[in-house]
Amino acid sequence: MVEPLYRRVAHDLRERISKGEWGPGIQLPSEPELEKRYGYLADRTGQDTRLSRNTVRLALAALANEGLIEARQGRGTFVRERTSFTVLASSEEGGSGERDLDAFVAAVTESGRRPQQVDLRTEFRTASAEVAERLQIDEGDEVVVRGLKRLIDGKPWSIQNSFYPGAIAQGTLLMSPRNIEHGTIAELGRHGHVQVGYRDEVVCRMPRLEEAAFLGVGAGIPVLEMFRTAYSAEQPIRLTINVYAGDSTQLAYEIGNVDAREGEGIPDA
Repeated sequence: MVEPLYRRVAHDLRERISKGEWGPGIQLPSEPELEKRYGYLADRTGQDTRLSRNTVRLALAALANEGLIEARQGRGTFVRERTSFTVLASSEEGGSGERDLDAFVAAVTESGRRPQQVDLRTEFRTASAEVAERLQIDEGDEVVVRGLKRLIDGKPWSIQNSFYPGAIAQGTLLMSPRNIEHGTIAELGRHGHVQVGYRDEVVCRMPRLEEAAFLGVGAGIPVLEMFRTAYSAEQPIRLTINVYAGDSTQLAYEIGNVDAREGEGIPDA
């Protein structure tokens, strides 16, 4: 069975990108140039058929849906630059040596890359049914929400929102709109809410409009949404929801002694 012409063109373009002929940020040939490049291809009947402009557009649209390329208004089509990183989700707060750093900042810095946390905000909300269930509080109870967006080397990487029961957040730096350099887990511990464990739930779904806009994902690219509910010995103390682009994020967990393996990752903050 002969593949549709646009899929054959998309396959060839995909191969060229994967082999590095067109690297991240490189502009692809224009539609007329691609139309001329591929010329004639055998159609479903085996007859040579001249490639149409519409076939080229369908091929480019397929690659855009996969997140491989992106159209830039008035400039053309470019290979998408993706900020890839492995989330070492089994790690927790802390830096290295005597430093007590936010986990994200510590891990990215130690990997030789540049971390940024932007649009930090603190809000007071009433708990939704989903949040209330995970934090074991009543729906409508007050929660403090700390939200931010994260970048690596200046490029968008993840969106994070953390929810804290109002009774726990009162009197802590969690109430402040400023960044907490030593990290939120350490701040909770300083006020008697020592984290002893957590439960992760990972969901794969399509992005919301604002998520797709920030993460720069194509129309066909899902996001990974990780729900982490953290516990003290007595109760849930934090619900953190991270949203990552599904085509550039790998979640990793290390259980037991894995000293024989070398690797870097970003723990949850």
